[in-house]
Amino acid sequence: MTAESGSTSSPKSDYSQKILVVTGHVPRAFPSRHLSFEQFRGLGDQLKLAAEGRILVFDGDRAVEDLWAHRLLVANPDLMPADPDPPTDRFDGPADAVISNIVCHERFEWVRRAAELHPDIDVFVWIDYSVFKQPGVTAEVIRDYLDAIERTPVDSVTAPGVWPKVAIDDSRPHWRFVASTWMCPRELVVPLSDLANLVLEVRATHTGKITWDANTLSYVELLDVLPFRWYPGDHNETQFRGFSELAN
Repeated sequence: MTAESGSTSSPKSDYSQKILVVTGHVPRAFPSRHLSFEQFRGLGDQLKLAAEGRILVFDGDRAVEDLWAHRLLVANPDLMPADPDPPTDRFDGPADAVISNIVCHERFEWVRRAAELHPDIDVFVWIDYSVFKQPGVTAEVIRDYLDAIERTPVDSVTAPGVWPKVAIDDSRPHWRFVASTWMCPRELVVPLSDLANLVLEVRATHTGKITWDANTLSYVELLDVLPFRWYPGDHNETQFRGFSELAN
C-alpha cells in the first residue's frame, strides 16, 4: 500500500514548527487484565522520557465520570460495546469494555485541551500512553518521528493505518487507522474533536453501542469534511517510521 493523497508537504531544510505530544491515562478506570496499574505507569514513564520537553500528559487522578463520553452511559445505562464478544484477556465483561471505549475517546478532548493550554503550538501529536508495549517502539523511534514532524509542514489530520478506505464493520476494530498515533494541525483540532464527539454520540444514541476510537476516526474521515492524510503503518514501529518515509 502507498500513502494516500493529502496535505503533508515534503520537509524543508530551513523549516521548523512547534509540536507537542499529547497523551493520557485514567488510572484504575476498570480492572484491566492485560496490564497492571504499575505496568501502565511504567510504559507511560518511557513515553514521557522519550518525548521529554515536547509532551503534555493527562494522567492524574481522574474519575471516568469526568470524561466527555461518560454522558452516553448516563443517557443509556444499558450501553453496550460495539464488540459483541469483548476479549476476556482484557475485560471482565461488556461493562468494562464500555468504560475502556469511553476512556479511549477522551483523547480528542485531551488534544483540544492541549490546544487551549498551548496557543504557541503548531501541530499536536497524539501518542498512546502505553505505546511502548508495541513491538519495535523505542525512544529512538519516537524521537526520530517527532524530529520529522518538526521539519515537515502538516495541514491535514495525518495518521498511519493498515487498511484502505473501505466500509466499516462496527462489530470489530476497523484498522483503517491504528489510532495509537496521529497528528493534527492547530486549525483542525476543534473541528476534529467536535466531529468525533458528534459521530460517537449519534451512533451510540441510535445503536445503543459505543465503538472504538479507531472506528470513530474512520467514520470522521468518511464524512469527507476535513482533510486527511493516510500512510501505511501497523501496531509497531512502522506507524512512526512510516511518517519519515512519507515526508521524504
